[in-house]
Amino acid sequence: MIEIDINLLKKAYEEYQNNLQTYAKMYAYYKGNTDAINNYQMVTERSNNRINTNFIKKFIKEEVSYSVGNDVNYISKSGNENIVNDIDYYLDHWSEGHDSNLAKNMLIYSLAYELYYVDKEGQFCSKVIPPTQGYAAIDDFGNISFFMHSYKLKFDDTTYIDVYTDKEILHFNDKFQKINKPTKHIFGAVPVGLAKLSEEGKDDTLFKDLKGLQDAYETNLSDISNEISDFRNAYMVLTGVVIDEEDIPKMKKLGVMQIKDKNGTAAWLIKNINDTFIQNTLNTMEDKMYQLSSHINHNEKMQSNLSSLALRARLIALEEKCKLNQKSIADCIKTRLKFLFIYLKVIKNIEYDFRDIKVKFTPNIPQDDLMTAQVISQLGDKLSTETGLSLLSFIENPKNEIKKLKDELPGMNLDDIVGDVNNEL
Repeated sequence: MIEIDINLLKKAYEEYQNNLQTYAKMYAYYKGNTDAINNYQMVTERSNNRINTNFIKKFIKEEVSYSVGNDVNYISKSGNENIVNDIDYYLDHWSEGHDSNLAKNMLIYSLAYELYYVDKEGQFCSKVIPPTQGYAAIDDFGNISFFMHSYKLKFDDTTYIDVYTDKEILHFNDKFQKINKPTKHIFGAVPVGLAKLSEEGKDDTLFKDLKGLQDAYETNLSDISNEISDFRNAYMVLTGVVIDEEDIPKMKKLGVMQIKDKNGTAAWLIKNINDTFIQNTLNTMEDKMYQLSSHINHNEKMQSNLSSLALRARLIALEEKCKLNQKSIADCIKTRLKFLFIYLKVIKNIEYDFRDIKVKFTPNIPQDDLMTAQVISQLGDKLSTETGLSLLSFIENPKNEIKKLKDELPGMNLDDIVGDVNNEL
């Protein structure tokens, strides 16, 4: 551990503040507050519609849904049922959307933090902290030396900074004046997990890839919308005709106009809009956004007789991208389990090894369970029942399924059917 002093904390806080503007812009685009909307050129006495089409939020929500839409499952490599049951039990009070929130922040900013603590009721808890509210000092080996959490309280303009070390929590204001005595914690390490998308950081985000296209698309769509709106204000051109202003309402009501001069004409003065060019431009930009993000347009028309395998093939690029997201989240979950087991050892005197746990994600995409079941059936005794059940999308806990089956059929020797639960075939 490095020696922590006030000067080091001030330098870390300065770096944190230098990144705030970029992170704030990333979050603004997620909310739909784009430069195209904010800087749209207004024209006096004309239509000034500003059309927001938030592709960045759409893609992030899709990736979150695909990656962690289904519950994360834990598998003990040693077959220890107690360790899996305790994980489920001691994390059961957490929000159902915790992992989704973690993934969302990671995809917006390229990284997100998970802060671990023990609440007033003695429960192991966690809070997702975006990089707009936190900063981790990381050494050359990827270890967190200290973590800085910056926040404000409701109806209080003071900025509070909590600095987490391996032993305690230091409490400062934004001038780094101590405002409270240090608070001890039980973990023996900086209680923070890191979900990092890639080494490129902010340069490997949907914001970085799509910002220009998003702005261009919204600007062009707003322009054409205003052209159409202004088109309603087309002018009637009368040649060789003089109409009193009082007669205009009567003309509109009757829909009739008398032109007494044989050379007189009446016609609309309208704009010639090249709708094909405009539509091609919008389609090109939209298609590029889907390509760069590795997403697919679900609104595209497809053949009605496509097989499930062909439909799944369209998702390959997105599925591979989501696997990378899952790996980043899995790294954070391993840290989560490490601190959970420290908590269990200190508070409950229960000792587990986080390296015994395999984190399993089930993609929230169409699964051909019929084909999977046929493969499992054909493999027969070459595949353990627990492994086979884990391949089915609707089975969350294979061990529990086997146990339920044994409980429902106590008179049958299920070892001949499902194999020995403790000693896989």
